[in-house]
Amino acid sequence: MLKDIIDECRSRILHYFPERQIYHRTGGEVHYFVLKTRTQVMIVTGLTVVALWCLLTIISVFWVNNPLRPPVKENKRMTALYERQLEDARARYENAQLIINQQREAFQSQTREFAEAQTTITQFVEGTSRTVSPAVSAKYASSRVLMAPTSRDPIPRKPRVDITKEASLDVNLDSDPNVRKLKETQNAILAEAEMETLYRIERSRAILNSTSVGVDNILKNGGFGEGGVFVPLDGDELPTADGEFGSRTISIKARVAEAAALEMALNSVPFGIPVGTDTYRTSNYGMRQDPFNKRPAFHAGIDFGAYRLAPIVSTADGVVKFVGRNGGYGRTVEIDHGHGFVTRYAHLEKTYVKRGARVKKGEKIGGMGSTGRSTATHLHYEIYFQGQDFDPDNFLKAGKYVQ
Repeated sequence: MLKDIIDECRSRILHYFPERQIYHRTGGEVHYFVLKTRTQVMIVTGLTVVALWCLLTIISVFWVNNPLRPPVKENKRMTALYERQLEDARARYENAQLIINQQREAFQSQTREFAEAQTTITQFVEGTSRTVSPAVSAKYASSRVLMAPTSRDPIPRKPRVDITKEASLDVNLDSDPNVRKLKETQNAILAEAEMETLYRIERSRAILNSTSVGVDNILKNGGFGEGGVFVPLDGDELPTADGEFGSRTISIKARVAEAAALEMALNSVPFGIPVGTDTYRTSNYGMRQDPFNKRPAFHAGIDFGAYRLAPIVSTADGVVKFVGRNGGYGRTVEIDHGHGFVTRYAHLEKTYVKRGARVKKGEKIGGMGSTGRSTATHLHYEIYFQGQDFDPDNFLKAGKYVQ
């Protein structure tokens, strides 16, 4: 049986690969070469092995790097995500280095100015020592702002409609009409100052609350205030003779400090419109259909359409923390406005600022384009507070009141 199979294979090999003679004529002479069956089989076998090896290699390369396979798409997505995080980390590091250098220079400058400022503060304390204690006067004479100024407010908050009726200091006036007139003038000044200050506080709080971020959250990220429970300073009580007058004065100063803190926070909130020309919206914040794969996706900003190189402007004062390409965002500019706010301007055609530069509200920072993952010329605008994205539409609506 086995011998028959071997004989059958041998006969087939001899049939397909018989002994061949190759004739070669040159110089009038004829030569020939004998190509035996074994040699032919070895050549065909070698060529077959090489062909199969090449075919398997091509199939393997195509299968591993096929862009349509889900693992490959996921790997590319993760790679892009890691590259973006790495770029953000580099930007934060460089920004931290820049801040350290700026703080060092500011400290040296403040050290030189400390002696001159101390003389002015001393004169202020001495000029108000009859009404307010030295420690409290120095507190409000300094450039620092209380993060929670109500802790220094000795008078409970009251509606503005009641301020005028309760503004009287109830001080025993002398019979001298000039002294009486002076006291009445002081009462009027205090009442007017408190009315104006409370209006500023109410207006600022209303605008900040309309952003859905929350006043307290914004103030906590100011980086310039002081907080904590109020602990009275030993020996710093107001003089008894002018206790009520001093109390009201400190109260107004505390509310002025609160108004200043709120208005400083308003300057850091991105209330402006990011496009410096006529524009229209092409996509809102929230869930939408992705323009590329037509699947439901979350849109973390607002898209504004206009012409190519339309001016893109900063929506608030701040410091540029990132300039460059950022994955699907394309050419991007990110600005840190302080108080925890960061804005992102994506898909730009050109950028006109550098990292670390200070920009003002309305300053041109780039030109509209369609770089990155974009279907047409537009601006993708995002607002972040403490790393969380918020609907820019709330800030645009609140910005109308600021204007």
